[in-house]
Amino acid sequence: MHIVLVDGSRTGLLIIKRMLDPRGDEVAYFIDGREALDYILATPAADLLITSFEIDGISGTELCWEARVLADAGRPLYVIAMSSSNDPQHSIGVLDAGADDFMSKPPHPDELNARLRVAERTLMMQRRLIEMATIDSLSRLLNRGAFREKFEAAIATTGPNDDLCLILFDIDHFKRINDCFGHDAGDEVIRQIGTLHVPPDTVFSRIGGEEFAVVLPGIPLDGAAAVAEYLREQIAAIEVPRGDDTIRLTASFGVSQYKAKESSNDLYRRADSALYYAKNSGRNLVSSLPG
Repeated sequence: MHIVLVDGSRTGLLIIKRMLDPRGDEVAYFIDGREALDYILATPAADLLITSFEIDGISGTELCWEARVLADAGRPLYVIAMSSSNDPQHSIGVLDAGADDFMSKPPHPDELNARLRVAERTLMMQRRLIEMATIDSLSRLLNRGAFREKFEAAIATTGPNDDLCLILFDIDHFKRINDCFGHDAGDEVIRQIGTLHVPPDTVFSRIGGEEFAVVLPGIPLDGAAAVAEYLREQIAAIEVPRGDDTIRLTASFGVSQYKAKESSNDLYRRADSALYYAKNSGRNLVSSLPG
């Protein structure tokens, strides 16, 4: 696990550090709650917060609430709160503040390890649930729901002078592949599409049976068209053995560029229109529509 440990006492940090060291986890140590929160926000890999309620910067209660907001937004994040108080009402307040677990400070080493094992099991389940909700099981790409969320977020963070493009593409004659070779062959084709190379920081999704989308923040129309052409060439190079036959693929692409103040639906419709044009112009090509 990637642990963020927060305690207002350097001595308290040292005591728990000695308990954590044998486990080999990556651990970041903080006295200040605000610095810890900034670290969590900037470090998506951080998945366990252990915090005392006696800290500087922001209160332990506020830190728990902020961590709970991140967890509720779909990020695997488990929170263990610590306090030197033995008042039952205090532990109730800690849990109501968003903590997943509570332990007295300083914890006994065996108790700490037991609670960390619970955290590991819970995080494993959280990741599985998130994957089931956002990842397409065949292609291992984002599914349609996750695509819409990422697409809307990209639109919302794109300024009037920023570049943003959308690529939509379909596998040509996909129904014919299923009819001639069976649905297992069609499934393998979808799996192969999931292995295509795309630029970093893009959103690559399967949005329908044989339909895919790529959101390209920071890339202008000519660059997005070049990416689409690169994807087209990768797909044309795919060979799927099927008995004595080999399935070869082509795909048609529509590309459009975002223009200031338009909605995600407007951008999507123009990319879809470009895709429709490509399919009606012979397929296996890229069509672009400017903003």
